[in-house]
Amino acid sequence: MSEAPSQEWGVRVRTGCRVSFTLIDLNGETGRRNGMASMALRSPGLEAVVLPHHENAVEADENGSAHLEAVGTLLDRLREAWGGPPAKVVIRKGLPPHTGFGSGTTTAVAVGRAYAQFAGLPLGTAEIARTAGRAGTSGASPNLIERGGFLVDGGHLNPDDFAEDPKRYLVPTRFAGGGKRPPVLISAPFPTWPVLVIIPNGHQMHGETERQFFARTLPIPAEEARRTAHAVLMNLATSVLEADYPAFCRAVNFLTYESHFKQKQIDMQSSQVKYLLEEARRGQEIDAVAMSSEGPMCYAFTRRPGAAVRWLSGLREAGVVREFWFSGARNVPADVDWIPVLDDDGRTVVD
Repeated sequence: MSEAPSQEWGVRVRTGCRVSFTLIDLNGETGRRNGMASMALRSPGLEAVVLPHHENAVEADENGSAHLEAVGTLLDRLREAWGGPPAKVVIRKGLPPHTGFGSGTTTAVAVGRAYAQFAGLPLGTAEIARTAGRAGTSGASPNLIERGGFLVDGGHLNPDDFAEDPKRYLVPTRFAGGGKRPPVLISAPFPTWPVLVIIPNGHQMHGETERQFFARTLPIPAEEARRTAHAVLMNLATSVLEADYPAFCRAVNFLTYESHFKQKQIDMQSSQVKYLLEEARRGQEIDAVAMSSEGPMCYAFTRRPGAAVRWLSGLREAGVVREFWFSGARNVPADVDWIPVLDDDGRTVVD
């Protein structure tokens, strides 16, 4: 099917989450700003369905409920700008919000992709992100929905008046608004290395708190932006492309423990997050560890899974860690599929 269907069909979207290695240039003196090194994980994943309905409506599980208003607003904007039938969105499996998984942008863009197929609208991911007011800082989530795997994007061209007030433009995604989607510089499958996802007892950095943090911290020194860019392009990305695990771990640990902006992000986190990262650095259980965005979620790489699990189990008992699990890269785009609707309650045949 390519056109808008009858009332007997809906659309399901399933995709992974976005985790961030680092933002790249938070100085901007070279004429561009932001950019991100990121990857897509299989778990946690997002699943949502778009179903025929007499008016726009949104339902969600506990995690997805954080994005009810944003998804509802996106549906209204898409219908106003492009037409299309009313629909009911059900977020069956939402991403944990404000934790480092890119839940806001991923949810909005994925649902928008599903609605575009449902309504037969010729909308690409970039237009959906712009309509949702996303991708103004990083293009990671929209690009990973299209591609999966490991990705480095090139950020945004600065406006002519950037130098007059850099802080005006160096802001979190929520406050940057929708913009031209950043270009993809590197896109590649991530190696089959297991990824250990760790949720410490930490702060959820979002909204006004995150905006104020950016305002206090940015722009960072130009030399620090250059160090980070070099580490991403010449160490992190090359180690992924060459599947060089030791080099990759060195690059990740540099970004976590030595890069300027990541240290500022860690400074804003709880004592439990800081303890986790320091213990990972001192111990033998973990080869490399990163904190995604402002956290608190961390993710790690290890060749000693048994020792790592025993270590984390002890930290969970001590109240440092809430939960942890092994995941892996999602090296494929989002799945967007037609599904049959069985009744007026929106129950569908799904696996």
